Amino acid sequence: MTTTPKILVRDYMRSLSLWFSPSDPIEKVAATLVKQEELGAPVLDEHKRLIGFVTEQDCIKEMLNDSYYAQEHQLVSDVMSRRTVSVGPDEDVTHLAEEMIGAKPKIYPVVDNSRVIGVITRGDVLRALSRVRNSGHGHI
Repeated sequence: MTTTPKILVRDYMRSLSLWFSPSDPIEKVAATLVKQEELGAPVLDEHKRLIGFVTEQDCIKEMLNDSYYAQEHQLVSDVMSRRTVSVGPDEDVTHLAEEMIGAKPKIYPVVDNSRVIGVITRGDVLRALSRVRNSGHGHI
């Protein structure tokens, strides 16, 4: 009986190239996400440990509130989600795909030894599943 090879997160994740500090202003985060065409990014402490996640949606909501209520400019720490979902580099992409079917995040930080080393998105997971399916390794 042949077993389907495990599809590892590490083989399809993107290296960590974008992250924010809790003290970054929301305007900077919004501009960076737009410029780099990203949905969101991890918020890291000085040791690259995950302390939160900030998304386009967080920025939109906060910027609308700022303009409507003429509030002071907010920082990442004011709007980031502190309840983050992350994956390890050796986790199976198939299991992650099953989690993503529900109302889960569209982008996950990849954490190894308590440090964020990259991110994996729904698009990356779809690419992995398509590649395996097209390689003739059978059903997923």
